[in-house]
Amino acid sequence: MKQLSLSNRPKLLRAVPGLAVAVALSLGAAPDLARASDVKVENAGIFTDQVPTEGSNIASGRAVIVVDKPIEEVLPTILDYGNYVDFMPNFTRSKVLAQRGARAMVYMEVSVGRGMYTLYGQLNLADRAQEGETRIVEGRLIDGNINAFNATFKLTPVNDGAGTEIDFSIYVDPDLPLPSSVFSRENERAAGKTVRALRARLTAAPGDAA
Repeated sequence: MKQLSLSNRPKLLRAVPGLAVAVALSLGAAPDLARASDVKVENAGIFTDQVPTEGSNIASGRAVIVVDKPIEEVLPTILDYGNYVDFMPNFTRSKVLAQRGARAMVYMEVSVGRGMYTLYGQLNLADRAQEGETRIVEGRLIDGNINAFNATFKLTPVNDGAGTEIDFSIYVDPDLPLPSSVFSRENERAAGKTVRALRARLTAAPGDAA
């Protein structure tokens, strides 16, 4: 993944000290033991990892999950860019600005710092050329108040086409004065949250057989 640099980051950078404290407090919070068993169930079947990113000290987050849905049912949900706000973690807005087929320019806002601040950006999203049986949907930052953003869904049929492996990776560099390890962990968590939310969305879809 390539790092993309921007010069337009006014709102977020003015709030850096407060956001840095909020993120640090959030990361340092003690786990809620009462929810431990629920979290274990929610994370069942999800593999997450941190992947080194060329030219950056921040790692990409990666999450892999298999859902009991054929790729023909998974892909439309991922291509439904305007409705990401309905199920993606922390999304507060997703609006398609222009679209042609599966290629679109989308404006998105994501709440961070326990709702205190908003990351925003215009993204190019597209269903690009296949790699064998794998379908790939990729999002890249055009402009916004963060330093870099890349995200990729890789969908591969499994179980004779009855299921789909979803391999999702995300790289976000919000350009804040915190250790790179903090953002590497957050990218990994974001990847896990995304595939978990996608699984829930697919399970709730009409005609679910799971």
